[in-house]
Amino acid sequence: MKTFLSVLATFWLVACASTPGPQQAGNVERASFTPSTYKLGVGDLIRVEVYREPDLSSEAIVESSGNINYPLIGYVRAVAVTPLQLEKDIAKRFAAGYLKDPNVRVYVVKYRPVFVSGAVRNTGAFSFSEGLTVEKAITLASGMTPLGSTRRIFVLREGAPANAREKVGLDAPLYPGDTVFVEEGVF
Repeated sequence: MKTFLSVLATFWLVACASTPGPQQAGNVERASFTPSTYKLGVGDLIRVEVYREPDLSSEAIVESSGNINYPLIGYVRAVAVTPLQLEKDIAKRFAAGYLKDPNVRVYVVKYRPVFVSGAVRNTGAFSFSEGLTVEKAITLASGMTPLGSTRRIFVLREGAPANAREKVGLDAPLYPGDTVFVEEGVF
C-alpha cells in the first residue's frame, strides 16, 4: 500500500509540475482591452451620433453580413473596423451629398457576448464587459461543476480556427466573441 501511495504522489507531483499555471499558461496576449483599438464584430450594438443632426443619430446592430443599415447612406461595412474608422467612413458618405462637414461619433453600446462551455453549471452566452477574465466568465456561468479543472481551461479567440484553442489561467483576459472551454479533470 505504501508503494502505491508513493507512486501516486510522484505521479501527482509530475503532473502538477508539467501543467502550466496561471502565470505561464498559453500564449494568450495579456494586453488590456482598449476601446480605441477595439474592432467591431457581428452582434455589437453601436450608437452613431451626428452633431446637430438628431434625426440622423441612431443605434444599429452589426448584422451577420458585417454591415449596418444607416439612414440616407444605406449599408456601411462595420465588421473588423474600429469605431473611429467607422466614424470616418460614415462622415465621408454624409459629406458626399448630404451634409457639409459632418461631425460623427460612434460608441459601442453593448459588446457581443462571450461563450462559456464544458464543465460549468450553466453553459451559454454571457454579456461582455471591460475587464472580463476567465474566472469572472466562469462565475457568470454559475461556477464549475465538481469535475471542472482549473488546470484544463482553454480559450478560442473569435475568428481563430477551432484547433487554435489556447490553454489559459483564471486571470487571462477575455475579449468580445471569445469562447471559454472548461474541461473535466480528476486531479
